[in-house]
Amino acid sequence: MTADPLMTAVETENDRATGTGTGTGTGTVTVDEDGRPVVRRPPHVTDRWWQDVIALLGPTLHGASATAATATSVTVRRDRARALPRLLARYPAAAARWMWTPAAERLRAGGVAAADGLARLLATDVAEQSVWPAGVDLPALGFVRPLRPFQRTAVARLLAAGGGANFSVPGSGKTTVAYAVFTALRARGAAHAMLVVAPPSAFEAWVEEARACFAPDRVPSVAVRPRVLARADTVVVLNYERLGDPAVRAGLAGWSRGRKVLTVFDEAHRAKAGAASRRGAEAAELARRADAAMVLTGTPMPNRPRDLEAVFDLVWPGQGHRLVHGDLTRLRERAYVRATKDDLELPPLQLRVERIALDSTHRALYDAMTSRVREWAREADGPEGAASGAVAAQAGRALLHLIAAAANPAAVFAPGRPWSLPLEEAAHADLASLVADPTGHIRPAKVVRAAQLVAENRAQGRRTVVWSGFLGNVEALATALARHRPAVVTGATPLDGPAGRADRRAELDRFRHDDDCWALVATPQTLGEGVSLHLAATDQVHLDRGYAAGTWLQAIDRTHRLGLPADARPTCTVLLAADTVDERVNEVLNHKVAALAAALRDPALRPVADPSLTDEDTDGLLGDIDALRELLGLR
Repeated sequence: MTADPLMTAVETENDRATGTGTGTGTGTVTVDEDGRPVVRRPPHVTDRWWQDVIALLGPTLHGASATAATATSVTVRRDRARALPRLLARYPAAAARWMWTPAAERLRAGGVAAADGLARLLATDVAEQSVWPAGVDLPALGFVRPLRPFQRTAVARLLAAGGGANFSVPGSGKTTVAYAVFTALRARGAAHAMLVVAPPSAFEAWVEEARACFAPDRVPSVAVRPRVLARADTVVVLNYERLGDPAVRAGLAGWSRGRKVLTVFDEAHRAKAGAASRRGAEAAELARRADAAMVLTGTPMPNRPRDLEAVFDLVWPGQGHRLVHGDLTRLRERAYVRATKDDLELPPLQLRVERIALDSTHRALYDAMTSRVREWAREADGPEGAASGAVAAQAGRALLHLIAAAANPAAVFAPGRPWSLPLEEAAHADLASLVADPTGHIRPAKVVRAAQLVAENRAQGRRTVVWSGFLGNVEALATALARHRPAVVTGATPLDGPAGRADRRAELDRFRHDDDCWALVATPQTLGEGVSLHLAATDQVHLDRGYAAGTWLQAIDRTHRLGLPADARPTCTVLLAADTVDERVNEVLNHKVAALAAALRDPALRPVADPSLTDEDTDGLLGDIDALRELLGLR
């Protein structure tokens, strides 16, 4: 066969550039810990050739640290991964062989599919997506629960996406909508089974909603955290923490083999850190392997825009940056569904913020803590200290201690010791005495006020949910509310306990049905998601709050959700200790809620923050170290 002169000329030039014969240089494409493609330089190539390859990849590269001719590898942005195979097939990169590792191959295939699927979705506007698909008759398929108009619209749009993102507010029936979407996809042959990844607090909802949505003879088999996955299980529910278990991964591989699986990430903000956290990385890897994916969360951007990127990446791997900051931002509304509080037609929530003055002894101890933290922060305030991860972690712990102590210093200095009245005479107690025995000298004003609010609600026949993020404060509340026989749920409360021992299910049942139980004391980290409390209580009290806006919003929506009667009077009271870190936490949460409202174009969120905030006031999203410096007056 006669050689092609043109090809011979190209090969000769490639040989001179790479320093190898054509096809003998082998580069590698891998994936880094953040899920980005990494192109590794082939051995025995010239700097000139490698620099030309870097220039070819230039618009797709992440950062500017690996642009030198001597660099051994370059990293490609996740949102540009789709273009990488095409670029490596062009001159001069085509002179080398490129070996794709299995992880990179999955990323390449998933990125192409995700980009194509997203492009098809964004080509249709919201009105077109909302048209009910022909041939989908849910009652005929065994799904008998009537859908509200906004739920029906959500189902239609998610079917158009083949899964998609449901950012509807908590309490809007996202689990019901997910079951409806799965039913339709199953009828089309696009899904045979459903894998749900959810926090343990949401497990009960996936079981109960299946019974409520389907005719008795059509209820799918739902297996919650099964020890052995059975092919007969149509729906499997696991928690995020089990995704990294090799035995679980092997079981899922066998369970899903030979059939299409719809993977649902419930409370998807749990994976908001993306590849920067183990949970996020494992969720992202599962998403890349999914036949179809759906994310459910009412708070997709609890802290900052990159949270929203990570949540979008679970549905369309590698496309989150484009939707949040890139070329697809203007079309973002087409990429998700959101039912707002206005759509739910709920009675308005009355949000009250009460500023509580600290007693003199409490103030003395709190101010002493602040002074000590100020000294530490000044010592760590240099450029090197600011960049230190250890310093940031210490700043976070310092802030948490200040937040806990603003409510009850015993939570910091005497954890586990009960607080009770009467107090000892402490008018002249020195600081050492206050630190040694805060329960005996300090009257925690916010705890006292929370008890007063519970008593006032009880007098009106109303139960109250009281939230605190600190075990020491939960214990103080349980003591202060003893006469109201409170149910108590924290992370230490087992999901299912042995007979005779309190567990979450038993405590919630007592709160909902025991006529002598007038309060539920809980940590929002434990019960802030997936639990419905609105049929038992419509009043909340927040003793303390952290900087996580998602936790704050999710907690509110435990009692303000679909199903409230029109004449309900839901209330939420936030207790702030005057002239303490509480004021800064409140400010940061207001900014974060306003930022989320702007990102999702949901003005109904604003009453949960400061209604005077504008879209321009959403840049105050500071980290712990910045918040600490601002609090203490440092630069």
